[in-house]
Amino acid sequence: MLDLHSISMRRGMLYETIITTVNSDKTPNAAPIGVICKDKDEIVVYLHEGSRTIKNIKNNGTFVVNILKDPLVFVESTMGNLSLEYFLEFNDNYAIQEADAYFLAKVNDLKDIERKDQFGIDKSSIIRADVEEIVKNKDCVEPLNRAMYGVVEALVYLTRKDMVSGETEKLYNLRMKEISRIVNKVGAKEHKEAIKKVMTAWNEGK
Repeated sequence: MLDLHSISMRRGMLYETIITTVNSDKTPNAAPIGVICKDKDEIVVYLHEGSRTIKNIKNNGTFVVNILKDPLVFVESTMGNLSLEYFLEFNDNYAIQEADAYFLAKVNDLKDIERKDQFGIDKSSIIRADVEEIVKNKDCVEPLNRAMYGVVEALVYLTRKDMVSGETEKLYNLRMKEISRIVNKVGAKEHKEAIKKVMTAWNEGK
């Protein structure tokens, strides 16, 4: 039986996915959502109040997580919604046809929370869900994680460190701090060790 490890999802890491849900009129909805691998058969998702995705999940109790790297799917599902031709029916839900892998998730716990941040009061939901069934369309599945891309981006800035000054240098400093924050938030141990080395090199001589 397939589990999340079979599609290269590692415990504790956050992956960028497309979650598909069923609207009240039975049409499909898709949205880019970060998914945390809690264990080989459980995930955690944080969703902001008011989105169609959280409404559908609360109504139906299930959703589908799609693993893919097509940039247009991420763009179109963020800026609007995917056309029907992208979808296929899957266990009374919808999946994305061209996904490298997808799986059905069934909610086992849902908590609504409020947190105060720099923008005010943030209302969101924490969803824990069991993995019910996995479909693997490719032998090698690599779910998207931002940490590796962050490390590479930081290395690009590091190679340009001695070429910039003034306002450009200030901008680079801000970008490096943000990259480090993201890598430490979503990455594994090796990503955090890598960005620590990059940041040490970046701060030398300051």
